[in-house]
Amino acid sequence: MQFFINEILEDDAVREILRTNPAMAEEGREIARRIAAGEDITPAPGLLPLFVLAHLADYTLEKNNALGIPRDITVATLKDVNIWLFNYDAQYGGIGLAEFPWLIHHYTGDLFRLGRLQFRLEKPLAGMPAAEVAIETHIPQGEPLDIEACLASFEQAKAFFTRHFPAYSPAYFMCDSWLLCPNLPQVAAEAANIVRFMRLWTPSPFPDDNSAQAIERIFGFGFDRAKLAEAPERTGLQKRVKQYLLEGGSLPISAGYRFV
Repeated sequence: MQFFINEILEDDAVREILRTNPAMAEEGREIARRIAAGEDITPAPGLLPLFVLAHLADYTLEKNNALGIPRDITVATLKDVNIWLFNYDAQYGGIGLAEFPWLIHHYTGDLFRLGRLQFRLEKPLAGMPAAEVAIETHIPQGEPLDIEACLASFEQAKAFFTRHFPAYSPAYFMCDSWLLCPNLPQVAAEAANIVRFMRLWTPSPFPDDNSAQAIERIFGFGFDRAKLAEAPERTGLQKRVKQYLLEGGSLPISAGYRFV
């Protein structure tokens, strides 16, 4: 747990909670042991998931070390927990986690942050070109979506999976996100990073989510269409998206692929 406390966490208040709750730390240790042994367990949102991840971090570090994965990649990957601690506080107030099913990918050596983007090996989505495996791409929040940084991440990912997972030969990158929505030019200029990122992908079919993800990511966790009239307008993008959606526009999750 010291690895998690000393190298992953970025908030002293969170560190203090981990250090001063021995009963929950022991409960988290047992759940982490069972997850590492292959059990499918999802603790309820709140503090307990944090303690589970604190112990799983040690398993992940050991697993990644055995694969020759550099420690700085493990650290960068696991630090995603800080984003979700921030989101929990913004939505519910206080310290806790509500995204354990997502973070478990990071904390079982299944997903890796390589530069600006995150990647994991996965079976292709329905409608994608035929392939045994693809490199699923995720866009963590918190930094500008610089296109040169994204392109560098793709190159890093190609080298990473070839070196550390040689048994697989992924055919292409794939992604599903509101950031691939072809309607983005309705709310942003062609030169904007989000539009340039969308243009990197060949579109593929994906079910409509009624713009739910875009609303959540642009205006904050807890916002949905029912609250759209109350959405903040602190940035130019927020103002344009709010007006666009209130006038009947949509920014649904869309999918795409780009060849390795």
